[in-house]
Amino acid sequence: MSQDISIMLTVDVKGLHNDPENPLKYINLSDNQPSDGYDNPNNKSTFDTIADSNTLVSWSAQDEGTGNLVIITGLKFEGAPEGFFEKPPYQLGDDSWVAILGTNTLEYNLASEYTITFDDGVRGDREIPIDPKLQIRGKGV
Repeated sequence: MSQDISIMLTVDVKGLHNDPENPLKYINLSDNQPSDGYDNPNNKSTFDTIADSNTLVSWSAQDEGTGNLVIITGLKFEGAPEGFFEKPPYQLGDDSWVAILGTNTLEYNLASEYTITFDDGVRGDREIPIDPKLQIRGKGV
């Protein structure tokens, strides 16, 4: 059985609120796999998670320090390969999302970009999107 993947969106709410024109400066993505990370550290939309087939993936969000409630308001995969999900992403309660990945029988990774939209908890601030990538490891990789 493969390890569940937990993806965390961390937001510097105060910085984002004070500088709304540069939201990616105040967002950080991470997961519980030390080998995952940014393809380009200067571009926060290049976060790449690589998981095994049939893995449970969860997404949650947190504030970096002001105590605001950061909520993921949407998780949208467009153009995911057929069979990418055993169970597509759905919201659990108010603050987290889960999905179960499908089976990849190919010799290469299946990949899909997606959009996470979140609310930083500050009244009047707009929802912010970020576009990372999720991959299912191929059997030959």
